[in-house]
Amino acid sequence: MHVLRLFLLTVSTVITASTVTLICLFERDGKVGYRLARWWMAFNLWMSGVRVKVSGLERLDRSRQYVFMANHRSAADIVAIGWALWDYQIRFVAKKELLRVPVFGWGLWALKNIIIDRSNHVQAVRSYAVAGQRIRRGISVVVFPEGTRGEGDELLPFKKGGFVLAIETGTPIAPVALVGTTQVMPKNSLRVESGEVEVRIGEPIDTAAIPLRERDRLLQGVRDSIIGLMQGGTVSPARGSRSS
Repeated sequence: MHVLRLFLLTVSTVITASTVTLICLFERDGKVGYRLARWWMAFNLWMSGVRVKVSGLERLDRSRQYVFMANHRSAADIVAIGWALWDYQIRFVAKKELLRVPVFGWGLWALKNIIIDRSNHVQAVRSYAVAGQRIRRGISVVVFPEGTRGEGDELLPFKKGGFVLAIETGTPIAPVALVGTTQVMPKNSLRVESGEVEVRIGEPIDTAAIPLRERDRLLQGVRDSIIGLMQGGTVSPARGSRSS
């Protein structure tokens, strides 16, 4: 069963990434391509037997863009948060090394995600400037402020780029906790297990009046919020719930 599941997920990824890449060649922001990618996320979750429960959606204003900041433990985080934020056009801040992943890298590039070269500060600053342009055109940005996948419940140190982006664009930060993704897809593994994942969305933090010099305080506030969401929070089965 696992072999068949992996085969079908691979086929769906190849087909979707190829189609999205073709569509996005004719799009400035990849919005149509992203709508197709959302259905790829839904298929992957259904095929894998993974259910996603969401709490906190009622805290968001659907007419606004956000910088969503979440903990990062598994490749399943991307699909889970994309499914949870179904009503939003979102793009991920991703390290350039992911572009080398066969097929997946095509779609990552084609969908106009924000690619960061951490070894090149000038390029990284330029990439965040592009992210600001995306936000102004109706796209929300997902940042994993740890910068890489961690392990266990302890958060890695946060990088500051996403906080500078939020302050300079006046975009509210919505803290997000992803719970259970390592159980359905462990780090450094292609094996997907059925199970339940929770996406807990915290109260957005307005950045419009925060000066850049206070970014460290903002960082600590977001970090504390994510830790709180990871440790507690409940899932509302009413408006704040999606499952596949």
